[in-house]
This record gives sequence, C-alpha cells and structure tokens, in this order.
Amino acid sequence: MKLYLARHASAHDVAPSDAARSLTLEGQEEARIVGAAMAQLQAIPTRIFSSPLLRARQTAQIAARAMQFTGEVETLEELRNDTGTEELLRTLKRSGGGADVLLVGHMPDLSDHLAILVGASEPRMGFGKASVACVDLPELRPKSGQLVWFHSQKQLREFAKQDALG
Repeated sequence: MKLYLARHASAHDVAPSDAARSLTLEGQEEARIVGAAMAQLQAIPTRIFSSPLLRARQTAQIAARAMQFTGEVETLEELRNDTGTEELLRTLKRSGGGADVLLVGHMPDLSDHLAILVGASEPRMGFGKASVACVDLPELRPKSGQLVWFHSQKQLREFAKQDALG
C-alpha cells in the first residue's frame, strides 16, 4: 500500500476553539494545490481519512475535489494529536484500509508517524503546512515502510503548475 501523509493547510489563528479553526484563503489554495499535485504525480488514493478538526477536514475535502476523488472523505479520531502510530495502524486495519490511503492530520504527530513507519532514528521530520509524504508500506506495522517522496508546499506548487499547463 502507498500511504500518503499530509499536514493540513494554513488556518486562522483565532476561532472559538482549536477544533473550529478554519482554513484561510491561502490555506484553501494550498489544499487545492495538494490535490492537483497529487493528481499530477498519479498519487490518487482509494480512501481519504482526515482528523476531525475543521482545518484538516477542509484540507482533505478541497484536495479530494482537486484530484477528482470520487469517494467520501472519512474522519478518524486517531488523526488528532496524541495518538500512537500503532493505534493508528490498528484503526486502519479495522477500517479495511485500501490500496492507497491519504491521511490528513497535524503536527507533531504526523512527523512522528512518518519516522516510526520508516524506522527513522530522528523522531521529528519537518512537515510544513500542506506538505505531503508518500510511504510504501507493504505491511501495516512500524518500521516496515520506505519513504518514496516528501514534498513541501513549494514543490507541490511546481507539480500543480505542470498540471495547469498540461
């Protein structure tokens, strides 16, 4: 399976609660770029899971539209921060997973999940807003993955431009 890990796009700093923080206009464009770039990279997931927090759900939904994803964006409580990687993997197994899965979540857990999946010795890998990593994961278990690519928002913009020119 290919597992794509994406950090939510830029969100407003002020909201009634952290969970209610919505994407800024710039964040909406970043999310669109995530989807357009993934489509250009032929990285179309069979399932998309998002943290239940508004900014992650919005990122996932906008990216899904941009990549012409036809399924539903599903929420997973385990994509909130403070969930261990093994617990996240158990939930993915129970959900039936899919051939290729996109997870949209938050720092710092996304970087921890990535490091644990690929067996990196450094626990923190820098995930800028609206950046995406692709992991080839033959088994849903820690240290079994291989990092295929990791693209920042700036790099994703270049792929999305190619799509627009194409």
